[in-house]
Amino acid sequence: MDKVFSLPDKKRLLYLLFYVSLATVVFVVIYGLCNSLAAQATTRYSMFTEWELQIPLVPWMIYPYISLNLLLLVAMFVIKDLSAIKAHCISLSVAAVLAGIVFYFFPAQLGFLRENVEGYHGLYQKMFEIDHPHNLFPSLHVTYSSITIWAMIEQTKNIVFHQTLRVWLVLISMSVVLVHQHHLFDIITGFLLAIIVYKYVYSRIHSNNFKPFGLF
Repeated sequence: MDKVFSLPDKKRLLYLLFYVSLATVVFVVIYGLCNSLAAQATTRYSMFTEWELQIPLVPWMIYPYISLNLLLLVAMFVIKDLSAIKAHCISLSVAAVLAGIVFYFFPAQLGFLRENVEGYHGLYQKMFEIDHPHNLFPSLHVTYSSITIWAMIEQTKNIVFHQTLRVWLVLISMSVVLVHQHHLFDIITGFLLAIIVYKYVYSRIHSNNFKPFGLF
């Protein structure tokens, strides 16, 4: 029977410490810098249609939104192969760099008006502090969750677990719009970035035959 979760041994733990730290530093530096520069930009790009602004805010979707952090934690106990750990973390780092280039040259403007939500004030306030309304496309929430889930599916054989991950990915992807943090264009470009990085970075570092959509 396929063992989905396992505690890291010493060697795996060292791999995790090094590569997770690398991915974290790259994300924090690039995301924070681009947010800061975008806040000062005189020109920002609006990649949304007017009808999208009628999409209602669904307050409880903040939970799937912040669950990306839990997803990344779960991956540390699921992705067991050392080359897969390396491939996963480097893929996240490359995705952050590529997204950062877009963020820098095309700072965005969120179409939704940000508002505090009764009963969820603390969670939304924290999101507003971290996720400024400028690093929008591609959505790294979508990119990171896609790459992470595909890596975990590639590393396991449990069908129930795979279906759970796919539902989780759908919820995270929906949440970025339903908490009024992103637009549909951001989701699409986030998926495209994930596909490119998975194919040309993850798959080449960690040789595997898993095809997320059976297309490559």
